[in-house]
Amino acid sequence: MRLFVAVEIDPDVQAVASRVIEDLKRRTQQLAPHARVTWVKPEALHLTVRFIGQAAPDLCQIILTTLARPLLVSPFELTVEGTGSFPPKQPPRVIWAGIAAGLDRLHAVEHEVRSRLDPMIPGGDDRGYHPHLTLGRVKNPAGLRPAVLLKGLEQALFGRVRVGAVTLFESRLSPAGPTYVALGRTPLTP
Repeated sequence: MRLFVAVEIDPDVQAVASRVIEDLKRRTQQLAPHARVTWVKPEALHLTVRFIGQAAPDLCQIILTTLARPLLVSPFELTVEGTGSFPPKQPPRVIWAGIAAGLDRLHAVEHEVRSRLDPMIPGGDDRGYHPHLTLGRVKNPAGLRPAVLLKGLEQALFGRVRVGAVTLFESRLSPAGPTYVALGRTPLTP
């Protein structure tokens, strides 16, 4: 099983993201017609809190049990705003929407999830937590320049997301793209 913990995204934000992704597809065709980008389906948008990776079913059950207690962070709202790419100032591998408000609380959620899971899942990401919504994954940039692609979208407002829980997802891969199946939700402390 391929697992991750994430915040689910509100339908209103998905709708705005869908329009931005369609715009980015058109721009990519015009600016770098040979670029290969896999765009995220709006219903699959999520805000990753912790990527777990491959896990046996028994470990999945342990993770569900570990995440059963509410997180000691009260519910909050975050604002999805702006766009960018990773790595910065180099050929892009990821095109994303950023988080403009609610970052402190989101970092607190990530810290609590990480502290619960690290003892059983070593080897977490040492690069630090940089929350974002992945809009597209660049397979071959073929001259795609983020500064030109994202021009005018640097401050695009996607909307607000109410964070009241995190979800453990299984990612099921197929030729049609990944399908995310919710396995369990952990509420934030009211």
